[in-house]
Amino acid sequence: METERSLATRIVFTAALIALLALVPIALADKGGTPNRGGGSKSGSPSPADGSSTLVLSSRTLQLNPNLPSWCLSEDDYDKRVFSGSLSGSLSTSYQTCGLNTDGFTAGGIGLESDVYVVGQLSDLSITAPDGGVNHAVLMGQTTSKGVTTSHYAVCYVPLYFLSDDTGTDPLPGGRWQMTLSGQVDSAYWTTRAQMTDVVFQQNYCPPSQQHLSP
Repeated sequence: METERSLATRIVFTAALIALLALVPIALADKGGTPNRGGGSKSGSPSPADGSSTLVLSSRTLQLNPNLPSWCLSEDDYDKRVFSGSLSGSLSTSYQTCGLNTDGFTAGGIGLESDVYVVGQLSDLSITAPDGGVNHAVLMGQTTSKGVTTSHYAVCYVPLYFLSDDTGTDPLPGGRWQMTLSGQVDSAYWTTRAQMTDVVFQQNYCPPSQQHLSP
């Protein structure tokens, strides 16, 4: 009898353990599947506005100027985020630039750029400024391989730089900048960045209509 009782106890314990282990990956998936809304900081998290998305942050590079505020982006800061996956609806991520009146420093030569390689129907890729101004992405090119067309779009919001000496004198306003990707996209490789957008950067990454360069 003792042997039978012990065996029954082991069977019940084993069944409970198996059920618990089966629930663990489900709980972990639920915890990581809903991005939080980005706030007023350098590290605004991606936020789904509607629809559904498997777009996830696959990499991030953050380099901050140790001599300037850590809560907003200023001269020589660098924040690049890369997302990959599919999208049905829209997804946003935000950046916070410094403002002289609110933070004691300007954004310096920092500008905003975003580009995406997509397979599917892109509705829009935009950058919204703190004052409500919006720049929309421009089609930069397309390639087709084995019947699949990949489109490349880019958008910029950058300060003025002079071609003569690669310097600028008119920083972007401080505040929250939002980048939003929307559409019915089967596959997307989406890059967003806040960094020093000098002459070479603007010429290489920004649509000609959104470059802010002067002799």
